[in-house]
Amino acid sequence: MCRKGENIRKRKDGRWEARYIKYRDPEGKIHYGSLYGKTYGEVKDKRNKKIAELPGYGYLVRNTGILNYQATFEIAAEHWKQEIRYTIKDSTFSNYEAILKNQLLPELGSSQIRKISNSQITQLIHKKKELALSAGTIHVILSVLRSILNFAAKGGVYTSEPIRYPHLAGTSQEVQIMKLANYNQLEKFLIDNISDFHFGLLLCMHTGIRVGELSGLRWEDVDFAQHKIRIQRTVIRIKNLDQTANPDTGKIPKTILYIGPPKTEHSNREIPLPDKLLFYAKRFRKDGSAYILSGTARCMEPRVIQRRYAALLKTCGIPPIKIHALRHQFSCRWVEHGFDTKSLSEILGHTSVRTTLDLYVHIQAETKRQYMNQMMEQAI
Repeated sequence: MCRKGENIRKRKDGRWEARYIKYRDPEGKIHYGSLYGKTYGEVKDKRNKKIAELPGYGYLVRNTGILNYQATFEIAAEHWKQEIRYTIKDSTFSNYEAILKNQLLPELGSSQIRKISNSQITQLIHKKKELALSAGTIHVILSVLRSILNFAAKGGVYTSEPIRYPHLAGTSQEVQIMKLANYNQLEKFLIDNISDFHFGLLLCMHTGIRVGELSGLRWEDVDFAQHKIRIQRTVIRIKNLDQTANPDTGKIPKTILYIGPPKTEHSNREIPLPDKLLFYAKRFRKDGSAYILSGTARCMEPRVIQRRYAALLKTCGIPPIKIHALRHQFSCRWVEHGFDTKSLSEILGHTSVRTTLDLYVHIQAETKRQYMNQMMEQAI
């Protein structure tokens, strides 16, 4: 497994291997080089020195690595990708590649940087809104666009006019959560039929962790003495960026399972473990390296969790709803009980309390009605 998106791995023979891009041929195919050492630090230093020796690192052989006056958005994007490749997580880079391929290159790829205008950007935004993309998605698209245009400007290639990136109002889509009766029914079913997997779902219900974080939880992350769990990795399936072959089959899959640090710095956190969950944790406790959901050294990936969760709802006769709704449900119950939002924000791993309030606090209609009745009784 490559380490934190750096394309560094420990081989079966005990040595560490660091791969780097030697060059790209005229067809755009990547040609790699490998460096070996006894430790992770040794090969990382070797790779960094090798990259420093390559002035055109990662660029096309036919290109000098400098954007010219007539450079298109696609060419600038390719150079930008090579600059950021090993400065961000593989999952983030994969997401940027998907945004480029599906959202930006079809619209701007052939446009020369110097001819891109505000009217063109406005048309792009309108088109994405017509496709019913959320404000959050469009915001990410504009963020990638801005980064590429800024990269081109640093290389001396500017747009015809200063680009204005408009503020996008958030969508008013209602967030779905379970009815209280269905939520209680699901919890009862999980407890009555407790298993490793069902224990994991109880963790989702009572800690608000993300499905990728649940997938990456190991027993070593459970602190039984301090009654808490540590969220320090997440699991996501991404594009096979480095064309790494499957060691068992020798084939190169289109996607690979990425296991790395959580979504953000604040997502790396500790969450208190309720006594009831601690009771079940002691019951299912296994070797520290084993994943909680599978009970083995191999994790259960998010899409498998989602399928099993959907099947479970069907078994219980509960209307289908995404597993991420459990995170929203946890937030609702926290606020409805009158607990403070700052603590909730830290438990959810948010950067700010505002994020928690804007995205995850949704009071159910029945609870609002109870509040109104209590206010009237006090007034009368």
